[in-house]
Amino acid sequence: MRRMPASQRRESIIAAAQRVVLANGLVAATTRDVTDELGVGVGLLSHYFSWNELRSLAFERTARADLEAAILKRSEEKASVVLRDLAASAFEPSADPLWRIWIEATELAASDALLSEAVQLCTDLWWGGLAELIVRGDAEGEWSCRDPKGASWRLVALLQGLAGLALLPGARLSREEATMHLQTAIGHECRGRESPGKKR
Repeated sequence: MRRMPASQRRESIIAAAQRVVLANGLVAATTRDVTDELGVGVGLLSHYFSWNELRSLAFERTARADLEAAILKRSEEKASVVLRDLAASAFEPSADPLWRIWIEATELAASDALLSEAVQLCTDLWWGGLAELIVRGDAEGEWSCRDPKGASWRLVALLQGLAGLALLPGARLSREEATMHLQTAIGHECRGRESPGKKR
C-alpha cells in the first residue's frame, strides 16, 4: 500500500473490509482476508483497528450504502416507484450477500457489543429512511398512511423475518412468495389508488 495520510489509510482499510465481508460473510471473514485484499501485513491493519471494530464498521458502511442506493439517493423519484422497486428487489439473488451479513450481524451481536451497536444504528436508519419515504408518498398523493413510523417498523420487521424464511437453509418460503407477502403488506400500510408494491 502506498504511503498516504492516516485518514485515507483508515478509509482504504474499511473499504477493503467491506469487499471482504460482502464476499465471505461476517462469520467467515478474517483479518488475513482483509490484509490480502490490501496487500499489507496484519501489523499495519492492527495499528488502526481491532478486528471487532473493523468488522462492525464494514457492516455499518455496507448497510448505509444499501439504504442510500435503495431510498436516500432517489429523492427526485416518485415515492411509489422507489417503494415498488424496493419490494421487487428485496429478495432477488443479488441481495443475498447483504442479507447474509445482516443475518450474521444479528447473530454475532449477542456477543459483540460494537456489532450490536451497529445493528441497532442501521436498523434505526432503515426505519427512518422508510418512514420518510412513506411520508413523502403521502404528500405526493400516492397513498394514505396515518402512521408512517409504525408502518415503517412493521415493514422493517417483516423484511427481516421474510429474509430468514426465504433465504436461510431449509427455506420455508420461495423468493417469489416472500416478495408477494411484502407487496401485500405494503399495500395494506400504504392505501391509495393502487399498491405501490406492484408495477403500474
